[in-house]
Amino acid sequence: MVLKILLLISIVLQLSAAVIAIRLTRVTKYNLSWILITIALTVMALQRLAEFMQVGFGKEYMVAQDIVVWVGVLTSLCFAAGVFLIRKILNYISTVETKRRLYEKRILNAIIQTEERERQRFSKEIHDGLGPLLSSVKMSVSALDRMNTDPKQQAIIRNASVVVDEAVRCLKEVANNLNPHILMNFGLIRGLNNFINKVASFGGIKIRFDTNLKDERFDPNVEVILYRVVCEMINNTLKHARARQINLNIAYKNEEILLIFEDDGIGFEPEKAIDVPGGGMGLSNIVSRIGSIKGSVDIYSKPDCGTTITIKVNAKRI
Repeated sequence: MVLKILLLISIVLQLSAAVIAIRLTRVTKYNLSWILITIALTVMALQRLAEFMQVGFGKEYMVAQDIVVWVGVLTSLCFAAGVFLIRKILNYISTVETKRRLYEKRILNAIIQTEERERQRFSKEIHDGLGPLLSSVKMSVSALDRMNTDPKQQAIIRNASVVVDEAVRCLKEVANNLNPHILMNFGLIRGLNNFINKVASFGGIKIRFDTNLKDERFDPNVEVILYRVVCEMINNTLKHARARQINLNIAYKNEEILLIFEDDGIGFEPEKAIDVPGGGMGLSNIVSRIGSIKGSVDIYSKPDCGTTITIKVNAKRI
């Protein structure tokens, strides 16, 4: 009785598997692998049915030994051929996935390069367009200041001069943020030192920057992306972390740049921060940018435990 039940269960399971294989055959556009597996499962179900009939109704339903052997051989061949063909499908899927990731990286690189070109264009237009206009205004205000006017007018002119000076300063700062000339002309370390000194001049946070690099130059794309990423991390810390100190270390060894960023702020949960749609405190942006130059990012942080971000990028000196 137990054997009959097990044979029935076996028949039902094999027929169910055959139905699933037929569906997979349609999904894979009638790939031969699933057709062979469907045939093998159907034949096995028929063989189990014959064995059930033999057990339940006696020897008159016994199948010849030669037929049993041939059925077993056919089933084995179908399964073996199906498995080999499935391996080809998996290899194809893996190849397609690799090409998709490469395509995504190329798109991301194109977006980043376009963004940098637009930054440079905006910076040039601001510097060459608004810069001379403000300089002309400054000269006119200075000329008025030298004229004999009453005290009230002098106060207005001096105030206008102060406002123009502030406008010129802001204009230079915006243009430099869009296209930092120190980074372009003198390299990553000089550019970061300049940015860090500006941040430190506002007070409120201490930044320690250590590196074994001096004036070495790397691929411009690598330098720009690392510069933007460090600026993003520092800005994130200033806005969200409530930190008192930042430690930044950049080491170069064996054609690899190792960047370690640490702060003693309130910390956060990286998984939740990255998953925030359109947000993530810039973490998604950092990971995407570093990924575009085939680098790796490791983020460690917990609430009330600060944040450590480790970045590794292969880079050759030029």
